Amino acid sequence: MKFLNLFFILCFITMPIFAEIPLNELHEEAKQHLINLISFDTTQPNPQEIHAARYIYTVLNKNKIDWEIYRPQKNRANLAIRLKSSLPNKEKKPAVLLISHLDTAAIQGDWTMPPVKATIKDGKIYGRGSKDAKNYAAINLTLLNYFAKNKDLLNRDLVFLFTADEEAGSEMGLKYLIEKYPKIFNGVVFAINEGGGVILNQKQNLLFAEAASKMYLDILLTANASGGNSSQGAQDNAIYKLSQALAKLQDYELPYKLTSFTRKFFENISKTQDQDAQTTINMLLNPPEEKYFKQAAAIISEDTFLQTQIQDSITPTILTSSEEANTVLPQASALLNCRLLPSTNPQEFFNKLTQLFENDEDIILTVKEQPILPFPQPKDNFNDELYLSLENSAKKIYGQDTKVLLGISPASSESEILRRHGILTYGIGPRFFITQKGDEDKTGGPHQADEFIEEDSFKEQFNLTLYTLENLLKN
Repeated sequence: MKFLNLFFILCFITMPIFAEIPLNELHEEAKQHLINLISFDTTQPNPQEIHAARYIYTVLNKNKIDWEIYRPQKNRANLAIRLKSSLPNKEKKPAVLLISHLDTAAIQGDWTMPPVKATIKDGKIYGRGSKDAKNYAAINLTLLNYFAKNKDLLNRDLVFLFTADEEAGSEMGLKYLIEKYPKIFNGVVFAINEGGGVILNQKQNLLFAEAASKMYLDILLTANASGGNSSQGAQDNAIYKLSQALAKLQDYELPYKLTSFTRKFFENISKTQDQDAQTTINMLLNPPEEKYFKQAAAIISEDTFLQTQIQDSITPTILTSSEEANTVLPQASALLNCRLLPSTNPQEFFNKLTQLFENDEDIILTVKEQPILPFPQPKDNFNDELYLSLENSAKKIYGQDTKVLLGISPASSESEILRRHGILTYGIGPRFFITQKGDEDKTGGPHQADEFIEEDSFKEQFNLTLYTLENLLKN
């Protein structure tokens, strides 16, 4: 019995002891940071993140926390902070990175709220970056301050990054840091980033955690013609040819694909669906014939988010031709923004597109930006510390029946860069907003006009991040 008591005492001394966490106080601190961060105009294409970075390091200075700033240009800034565990290196657990970007998407659309000033109305915080991704920056800054004051809780190093340029490819942000200052990432095994969200469901609540992303591929589609003066009404018009080519692409049936990773995704989401949806998903996963697989995939793809999990996409974005009303240029072009599943071969994808126009010498396809290969592939099995910590945190907040749903983000993010360097990264986030029709609400979302985050959802996102760290620090 004496030995047992001694063992208990030793455990009590060496294990991190979490006293009652002052959640209300931390929520208010994070909310104020979010309000303040929104007030700095860091919108693309000229984000000047230095202003937001200066706010953050001023807060850190007040709390006597060391930080490093990395500036690829005068007004572009990245901040890195490492909170070090006092344990000997051989006893430390692998380091965890919390990353958030300071730049935001451009201000477009018809805003009814001031985009670069936080507005609090009807339980929502409005402003550019409120959901992408100054909410993450505010939460991470608050947790950074908290754990800096409670370093005795750290059984591993915590690394915090506030980065530039994520919305424009991260050339002045994460890519710059990894290339020029790789020591920042020493010992980092896990990372928590943006990219996920919570789906509240009557059957079962889901935490969608981004565990993979799609490849980014830009293709320029160019139509050639004779051109001339618009008064001549020439039939050989590049714009007509471009329109016909785009119509052909619109009718092009991209194949549906199912991997072991996406199979697991649909197995998990099936449990939250009604009987008809479960039948369709079962047909997708276990089709008696290929035609039934295609039929099930087509039905499932009526939900645009579910479609992103099983199909590549082609989206025309930028159209270019004459800027003069009375001139017909000999060329017209469209930029095709393609998002490819991790299992897709980009060269084969491009070859199949070119085959659509092999009998039309006036149509030319050119790759403008292609993914770096090999592309990070999602794992088949997830039982790592970070995943288990997320799962426990989600259950604590949203109920014990909550399921972590690992999936593919259709958008690009810094997570791809981290995964390329061997850092296991999960994207989390606030609630997804669903309309009565079942489609994700397109108003107030990331990159949309009147972007907002609900205050309750912001608190939940804070708690999810906090409890996940708490779980990691207890293990």
